[in-house]
Amino acid sequence: MVGSLSFMQKRDHKTAWRFLAPSLILYGLYVIFPIFFSLYLSITQWDGVSAAVTPLCLDGETSCFQNFIDLWNDDVFWMSLKNNIAWLLFFSLSAPLGLALALLFHVKAKAANFYKSLLFMPMVFSLVVVGTIWSWFLQPEFGLVEFLLKGIGLLKEGENFTLMASDRWATAGLIAAASWPHAAYCMVLYLAGLSNLQKNVIEAAEIEGVSRWQLLWYIVLPMLRPATVIVVIVTMIGALRAFDLISIMTAGGPANSSNVLALYMYQQTFENFRYGYGAAISVVLFAISLLLILLYLRQTLKDETGRS
Repeated sequence: MVGSLSFMQKRDHKTAWRFLAPSLILYGLYVIFPIFFSLYLSITQWDGVSAAVTPLCLDGETSCFQNFIDLWNDDVFWMSLKNNIAWLLFFSLSAPLGLALALLFHVKAKAANFYKSLLFMPMVFSLVVVGTIWSWFLQPEFGLVEFLLKGIGLLKEGENFTLMASDRWATAGLIAAASWPHAAYCMVLYLAGLSNLQKNVIEAAEIEGVSRWQLLWYIVLPMLRPATVIVVIVTMIGALRAFDLISIMTAGGPANSSNVLALYMYQQTFENFRYGYGAAISVVLFAISLLLILLYLRQTLKDETGRS
């Protein structure tokens, strides 16, 4: 009986690996291999055309890390990195906004369902469409925002709303545009978390007479921790990989003031044919993303261990 059971287990394992094999092969081909190939490209000066893809240090005169040395002295790289930090700080505000919307519309009513559908609509659009819509909103002379500002008297006749032409405020306009659909996505994640709350704990707290603020802070938010972990990770990844909306609205301008690492990597790789330099930027971006996510997960696990 024991030998028969062992044989059945081995057969089940083999069957499981057969089903997993296609997915693992595709994952390795389209995720794992590009990561390592990008690491290799980052120590080359490949132009994307020549057949030879050889490391820089083979000539004996150039360091293998010359691309990273050039990055250190690249003002546009540092500007892009600074903008990515701004994205991390202010794009994260869409998470508490999504939580507030979820708490507001977590009721069983037809009107609430209608408004939730309305708020979620931006998530259906691609970011290219979102960027085009916000470009219309923020356009000088004929844009909706300028029309509203003139209507309430914040802009005088003859003045124009030139937010996206400002090297100081263009990034703020981009973050606001990107937060529109992302807040809706955070709302849906939090709504899923709210639907799984332990009703008996909440009812017991209400019977004890706790205030709404205490109920939210000490009971609801700790129960929403799994949803919050997902929201924070998705938000960090979204802030660091911001690309298509920026490409549509400003293309990194004016004067690279709204550029970010992902867009700068694209420009160097496919517009300037500096595949090695673009790969070096992608390696830096990947390292920052991985480090931030691992630090956050480590802190989350530490908090969970402390509570248990």
